[in-house]
Amino acid sequence: MSDRDSALGALVERPRPTILAAAAVSLLAIAGLWIVSLLISRMPLSDQTAREFLFSAMYYLPFVALPIALYALRRPGLSASMRLNPLPPLATLAVILAAMLSVYLASVLDGAWAALLNAVGLREPEVSVEIASSRALTLAILHSAAIPAMFEELLCRGFVFAAFESRGTRLAVWVSSAIFALMHGNIYGLPAYLLVGATSAFLVFALDSLYAGIAYHTVYNALILLSLYLLPASDVAAAPDAAMLASVALDAMLVALMLFLLLRTLDRRRRALGIKAVPRIRAPLRNGERALLLALGVVFAATCVLVLMGV
Repeated sequence: MSDRDSALGALVERPRPTILAAAAVSLLAIAGLWIVSLLISRMPLSDQTAREFLFSAMYYLPFVALPIALYALRRPGLSASMRLNPLPPLATLAVILAAMLSVYLASVLDGAWAALLNAVGLREPEVSVEIASSRALTLAILHSAAIPAMFEELLCRGFVFAAFESRGTRLAVWVSSAIFALMHGNIYGLPAYLLVGATSAFLVFALDSLYAGIAYHTVYNALILLSLYLLPASDVAAAPDAAMLASVALDAMLVALMLFLLLRTLDRRRRALGIKAVPRIRAPLRNGERALLLALGVVFAATCVLVLMGV
């Protein structure tokens, strides 16, 4: 056996969550999202900040953190496959830059996606979100940026990614991104969720640190909140003309190129450091794995229908 085969074999054989466990925890997290949302909607709370913090406590701790913690206690040694490694300072700067580029690119993708949905008669319901003060912005960054980023990355780029990487790193990137999109239960934001999910997964892999995904996701969320604070909804311009659309498209292509070059640079660094990708491994799914993954697809389809119905 060659040194390369030996290294890849050791990489595949790391203690990992099973695909069955990853699918089960993901399904529990998505179900918990609906359960907690329903419970919160029935509580007589008028303060939006209190609602957000209560939601975080009722959802992320029991439906995301607790199942992963209990599984980790029964299967020690998951820290390596979940990449709980420190993030170097210079790499952190690259992650922040990737988040800044992603915010603009995701907004353009969402605008194009919204136009496409409008063309087929599907219009996203208007949701007014205003952040009136710096204190409100600080609290929003905590409960709507940092907390969700930490727990969603723990699930998607930590637990799920580690499980599916046993079948190949590329597969793990796309599956974890799809489940990340499922967790948000919103078809209107699908392009942005897939972009953020895939970029975060690549950063976690290339930098060999789950904290890269947490930092990227937190900065991305925080920049969106900051834009809402600096640019209230009433200040948003009217429908753009053809010249403005062409300018936005050109800017988006330039931003996409910058993001691509940044990720390519990080990939070269990964190769230089000897961080290896698991090649695609073909293996049939077990019946339980297939059933739970099918259930995830059914939940996503049902979520899309409910969202389109305005439920």
